[in-house]
Amino acid sequence: MRQFTEPEALSGIVHEALGAGFHVVGVDRLRGGSKKGVYRVVVEGSRSASVIVYSWAEGENFWPAAEGVDAAHPFAPASGLVPFLAAQRRLDGLGVRVPGLLLVDDSRRRYPADVAVVEDIAGGTLEALLITDPARAPFALSELAAMLDVMHQQHSEQYGRVDVLERSGKRGDKASGASC
Repeated sequence: MRQFTEPEALSGIVHEALGAGFHVVGVDRLRGGSKKGVYRVVVEGSRSASVIVYSWAEGENFWPAAEGVDAAHPFAPASGLVPFLAAQRRLDGLGVRVPGLLLVDDSRRRYPADVAVVEDIAGGTLEALLITDPARAPFALSELAAMLDVMHQQHSEQYGRVDVLERSGKRGDKASGASC
């Protein structure tokens, strides 16, 4: 049986991100993280709020490690803090709305895995909005369409994972495999 994190284990990292004036009052494991743990952490302090914590703990990865896979291959597994941060930087640089980074830690001194604490964007899911407020849903879909259009307009002479492409400009790495 998989062992997910306990609320107490996230307290230190959340205090580091938000300040000691906040204390954890609830933790919910969210769906959608099959290679990482995704947690909504509810805090109280000067104001009630919540943050999202991503944990790339080995015990939270439901996919077996692939042996002998070239990490630069465009279809190689791309999970972890480095690809996450590269994608976040790229999307933010394009003007696509991404949750703000509050804390990133790969030292494993505060928590036994690489973690990122990001803002929790309130408002529920698009799926729920389509059911509960169908008159407002077209506005959300228009915003999504605009962001997708911005991403669609991006062209490059290279292909591959964003983190590999970022490194290619610094160290000469390139995606392996046949051209797409």
